[in-house]
Amino acid sequence: MDILSEHLRRCVTCDTIKSTLTTSSPTVEASGRATIGGSSRAAQQFHIPLAHPVVDLEFRVKDDDVFGAQTMGIVKILAWLIATGQLIFDWFPIIGPFGKPAKRDTALHVQMKFTLVEENLLYQRGIAADPEHCEVRNTYFPVRKGSSVRLYQDAQCPESGKGKLPEVKLENGEVYRHGKCWEGICYAIFEAHHMVYLVGWSISHKVKLVREPTRTFPRGDLTLGELLKCKSEEGVRVLLLVWDDKTSHDKILLKTVRILRSFLFVIGRNA
Repeated sequence: MDILSEHLRRCVTCDTIKSTLTTSSPTVEASGRATIGGSSRAAQQFHIPLAHPVVDLEFRVKDDDVFGAQTMGIVKILAWLIATGQLIFDWFPIIGPFGKPAKRDTALHVQMKFTLVEENLLYQRGIAADPEHCEVRNTYFPVRKGSSVRLYQDAQCPESGKGKLPEVKLENGEVYRHGKCWEGICYAIFEAHHMVYLVGWSISHKVKLVREPTRTFPRGDLTLGELLKCKSEEGVRVLLLVWDDKTSHDKILLKTVRILRSFLFVIGRNA
């Protein structure tokens, strides 16, 4: 794509090989060797949360044009230098694909400072200390209106006897009622009228969600796969997003499988 883009650009602009005047629209993409990143423009300030070990922080400088983004060069800053917490304020040369400077006098000016999460005042006392926002700021997924998340201790929690969970007292003398994850999923699928989205490391279609029913389930005897097919036949949009574990099959490419009106997307681990 890069070579095609360059040739098409020369044809459209009537440039020749001997032309000495070139223009580009550089953009910068930052990553920590693990798809942390985002497009940036000149003089833009952004936060890069690091939650895993990295060797270096890499800035890819790309030429953004109509026919695709061509990589112009890379700037690498070693992680140990960033981890010192000292202010980094300097020009760094842009290195081309062959380990040499991309062009003469090309550099990227970077100003950054690493802050440990323990030293960040926003995270020292939790959400209660930030009533203005009522959220953990600068995270991957910000708070959105209309969303809700329910936490479960386990997939199946017995009501009594061995394995019963202790009571958790809440405010105003209330007691938290432990839910059963699989029953909650089953009930949510039953009640779905428009869409069912399932996302997981792996999804077993033969599993039965209802083990020890605590409420009435009209089709509690169905497996997960049978339940999803029934909802699909009702006209409900059913989508499955499964993490692609290479040890579970012998194919490594992106695959899509269509069953009735259900769609399964298998995402490669290296994606």
